[in-house]
Amino acid sequence: MNITDLKRGDRGIVTAVEVAPRLKERLRTLNVRSGCVVRVLKVSFFKKTYLLQASGSRLAVSKEVASCVGVRKV
Repeated sequence: MNITDLKRGDRGIVTAVEVAPRLKERLRTLNVRSGCVVRVLKVSFFKKTYLLQASGSRLAVSKEVASCVGVRKV
């Protein structure tokens, strides 16, 4: 399961982040790393962008990035 499988308002615990090393480091600085809880705040109309909240940080990620972040639904 990944972030794209979650609906608005759902929360999940990050299990894996499978992206390029530089992007992985950027996500880690925004609190998207294994063991952290992320919440889907909003999904764009065509599901191209996901607005997430992770430990106080809000960030928008593309569908491509969201599909590379594995989660376990809480």
